[in-house]
Amino acid sequence: MHQEWQALVENHTFDIVEKGNTVHTPIIYRTVEEPIGCKWIYKRKINPDGSTRYKARLVIKGYERKEGIDYDETYAPLSKMATFRLILALAAEYGWDVDHMDVVMAFLNPRIVRGNIYMELPLGIDWLTSSRSGSSGSVLILRKALYRLKQMPRLWYEDIDRYLQSIGFRQSADDRNLYL
Repeated sequence: MHQEWQALVENHTFDIVEKGNTVHTPIIYRTVEEPIGCKWIYKRKINPDGSTRYKARLVIKGYERKEGIDYDETYAPLSKMATFRLILALAAEYGWDVDHMDVVMAFLNPRIVRGNIYMELPLGIDWLTSSRSGSSGSVLILRKALYRLKQMPRLWYEDIDRYLQSIGFRQSADDRNLYL
């Protein structure tokens, strides 16, 4: 739990604010008085050498959010299977190397730029209230997405689309996830 919490802090996923503070933005999804709940998900993982390790992940209770009130857009386009097959066929024909990559915490990188999303302090964070910020009247304002946030796929798509276009890639007209 401590490792997950530290990774979220280092990633600047949220800021701690006091309940009752007013944050002015063009769109406010929730007031500070109505934060969304969160919970810890625990998993036991078996390492290749047979040893066991335990992993904790902090997730937001996205099911508490209401479509049309708390969020509007969740859709993120998927690549077409025909595009994937074409790229593999071209790689085989021309002898290109093909690599697969998994971006760790990729969904946690997009910034939340429209509105504010407030979250309750997670249970089990006793060290939080003893630090310089955070008290029983505190909530978290999300700066970046958390797992199970309804609009997380859309935020990720908008973020990667913005980045790829900023470095000169252009989007294919036939497949929105193919950049040239």
